[in-house]
Amino acid sequence: MKIPTRFEHILGDERLSSTPLIVRVPQDMKKFEILRRTTEIQGGGILAFLSGSSGCGKTTSAWSASINMADRFESVLPVPATVPLREISSWLEGNIPAPTKKSLLVLLDGREASDDTVGLRQFMASLNQLLRGRQDVIVVWPTTSDEWKQELISMARTVGGNSLTPKSADVTISGPPKSSWNDVLERLFIQLDQRLEDLGLSSDYTEESIANSDTVGEFLGAVRDEIAERVDMVQISQDLPEILFVVTSTSAVVGEANRLRRAGTMVLKAEELVGYSPRSEAGKWWQERNSSPQHHLAYVISLFRAKLVTMTPSSVVYAIAEYGPEDMRSALREKGIGKSPANADTTFKSTDFSKYINGSGVNELTSTTKGKTSDTVLDSFAFIQGSSASRHKVINQAICAIAEKNVPDFSASTGRFEVDLGEQDTYADAVIPFGERELHMEFHHLSDAHCKAASIAAYIMKKLRVYSNHYNITPR
Repeated sequence: MKIPTRFEHILGDERLSSTPLIVRVPQDMKKFEILRRTTEIQGGGILAFLSGSSGCGKTTSAWSASINMADRFESVLPVPATVPLREISSWLEGNIPAPTKKSLLVLLDGREASDDTVGLRQFMASLNQLLRGRQDVIVVWPTTSDEWKQELISMARTVGGNSLTPKSADVTISGPPKSSWNDVLERLFIQLDQRLEDLGLSSDYTEESIANSDTVGEFLGAVRDEIAERVDMVQISQDLPEILFVVTSTSAVVGEANRLRRAGTMVLKAEELVGYSPRSEAGKWWQERNSSPQHHLAYVISLFRAKLVTMTPSSVVYAIAEYGPEDMRSALREKGIGKSPANADTTFKSTDFSKYINGSGVNELTSTTKGKTSDTVLDSFAFIQGSSASRHKVINQAICAIAEKNVPDFSASTGRFEVDLGEQDTYADAVIPFGERELHMEFHHLSDAHCKAASIAAYIMKKLRVYSNHYNITPR
């Protein structure tokens, strides 16, 4: 998981909405209000400089002003860092919107130094002309170097006098106090749908990191590095597989699975797994280990990138009718289900298993069963499920075959089935090349009577126990 340490990262991350992440800093907001008042008094726009150490929240403060004082400020207009210095004036002329009754913050970020003195002077002259007629515009330039800032202020005042960069335009940003840094991290985790336990972190660690950091950016950077070491590096050094659980049953399986996973990512939720099956052997085993962040079920789920997807009766039945062994296909024909490539493709594409591997994702989790399954299909699925104890491998192969037909990157034809994990005669149901990675797949075919979150949770926790023991993640 990537933790953004700068506001620019947040703006470029489609998972994150900036507004909920903003922690209001009253003393910084007052400084933006002073800038706005200054433009009103002198009847023209200004160039302001935001000073502060890297990571204190200079860029964030500008966006915070537009969010927390939306009655006085328009949304920030950032000038892309890719626009060359000598082209900024032209860019502004083409992109600054018409005046409103609110102030507009134009953000010049990512420009800490320049040896183009001529270009800089030309820019200041053009900006001075623009701002004279736009009292609603405040151009803010974040800087970390006091020497560079003083050079800019000197040049601005040489070109436009104190009206271009008045005394109040030299602003020092405080940033959020340490007492709110943990709130910043929690807001990030909420949007990323993560918890400390998922990453093997403890509250003691975050408190220590806060104490040892000088800015909120430095704190988030420390958390990011720790996550990389605890998750990414462990995955690489121990060559941990990615596990995909595929549970098939009647249509109720979707709603039951939704209790145990996260929307969009399909990632398993540790607390819910234990909560739905606390008295199972595996549930008790994980509860004993959850006292340690390094052995917590949530952390193990992150290490194995463990996810849960489902298939409903029609998709399983038509997969067997299309790719199953002849004796099972013959039995299905007697029940009224014949081979039908169109039905096989259509029913498979409707499953969240299909949506996961084709990359479309499932952004909404509902517990309501949609549509009605015919008695013929239900009877056929019951036959397949009843055969799963003795025909588990061929059922899984048929499902993987229809998956490969619809998602070519899912290379079932070159995959391996019933792969020995070397742990108490335990096997991975399938190991399938998927793009540039491999998926360890675990199939669980449930009857309608056993299609419950508790049954699914117990099965998954038992399998994760096997994997964590095999890869020496948890003590036995």
